[in-house]
Amino acid sequence: MKGRHENTTAFYTLDGCHSNLLSTVFRALMLNREQPDNAWKSMCEHPKIQDRFRTQGVNNWESRDTISWDDPTVLFTLTRMLNDDGLPIMLGEDRNRERFGRFPHPTGSTIQYVRENVRNASSQTNDLFEDLVTHLDYLLIRCSASKVGDDRYLQGRAGLCVMGFLTSEEVKTLRSTLLGGGWTVAKDEPIDGGVRDAIRHLNALLLAAERRNAGLIHRMHA
Repeated sequence: MKGRHENTTAFYTLDGCHSNLLSTVFRALMLNREQPDNAWKSMCEHPKIQDRFRTQGVNNWESRDTISWDDPTVLFTLTRMLNDDGLPIMLGEDRNRERFGRFPHPTGSTIQYVRENVRNASSQTNDLFEDLVTHLDYLLIRCSASKVGDDRYLQGRAGLCVMGFLTSEEVKTLRSTLLGGGWTVAKDEPIDGGVRDAIRHLNALLLAAERRNAGLIHRMHA
């Protein structure tokens, strides 16, 4: 008999992050492969980056090689929004996070379900629809091997799996395209009303992020 957990789908979260730090850190990690330490040193000049290192007990950040964390840990730890007590700021209501976290889809992913079941509302090229799928893909595959060259962001320490992210401006764009009229639901959608339900919970989390001018990191928890 198989263990019960073997049939349990992954759980997904959208974590609020400091948008300007998100872009800065990701860019530095990517450029560091080609220009060792140049981009890293520039990133570390940011006071908030230095403060976050210190709170984690790191006092020497002069070189990427002095930091033992892998890239997903660096990205997540340096950018996640924390309250005054140093605890993660949770976006949206519990019911929205729970419903978003495990959708009735083979992968359990709300984003994947929406991506697979939205269609262009027009027979011609549609900028609203293109923006929609582009920004859904930012959450789904921005940190995948096809974009960064390997699976490092999907195989972080302690099971950390960063699939993608949105800056604060991209959060606004995704939310506006979800509310716009450039898309329609696939006729063969497997769950009646599934896309509308998924978007309702996704939109609630996007709105919560927008109110804080936050970026978002999309994580999968196996």
